[in-house]
Amino acid sequence: MKVLPARWIFSGALRCATALGLCTLVLTGCGTNLLSYYFDDLFDSGQSIERTPEQLAWDGMEAMRAKKYGRALESFQKLKERYPYSKYAILAELKIGDAHFHKKNYEEAALAYEEFLRLHPRNDAVPYVLYQLGMSQYLISPSMDRDQDQTRKAMETFQRLVEVYPGTEYASKAQAQLLECEKRIAAHEFRIGRMYYRMGKYRAAQLRLMRLQENYPQAVEKLGYQQEIEKILADCHECLNRQGDGKSIWTRLGF
Repeated sequence: MKVLPARWIFSGALRCATALGLCTLVLTGCGTNLLSYYFDDLFDSGQSIERTPEQLAWDGMEAMRAKKYGRALESFQKLKERYPYSKYAILAELKIGDAHFHKKNYEEAALAYEEFLRLHPRNDAVPYVLYQLGMSQYLISPSMDRDQDQTRKAMETFQRLVEVYPGTEYASKAQAQLLECEKRIAAHEFRIGRMYYRMGKYRAAQLRLMRLQENYPQAVEKLGYQQEIEKILADCHECLNRQGDGKSIWTRLGF
């Protein structure tokens, strides 16, 4: 086997080192630190070089597109915390809410959307954020058996969207979602009114069901409750007449 002269080996090594040095100089001279961006995995020394706002925003959006919402959340939170004055910070604030929403962390999503609205009340994304906030509030308590405070908050948010941004795509969606909120609250109120009726608390049942008819007539109709409500109210009226005015003996005696 032919042995190369030592000066050739040294000269070749020198040229390789020079080329690598020039490559490193060019790549690290760029504002986005391209050497770190493209070759961190090859030259990992145990110390991670700080990613730029652009890189974190890109990472987060790519993760969102891949439906890797936990990874997206991590990237956007880093971007928000490390670069609060970057032009990408507002994107991070919005996408933190979206990532939580897609992870079904609806309480955290609502908090993130509320913070965005507080910090950027005139931003073009406000109609979208209001809709997402309303949906987060609506989905926090999905069962009609639970307290409906969050559903009522969702109604207020959707109503705000319809009134302040009429004619927008999200106002139209909010209008449809308002009926869904009313139907859930109506189902909750009907269940309680019927329970009072079965317990013989006719006055309480009557007041609950009459208020339900008055406040949510469209939801009552859509849910098919009207006939049963009328039947219960008629029976409550008859039972209360048999009992006098429905008041206890102590109330009638002036106590």
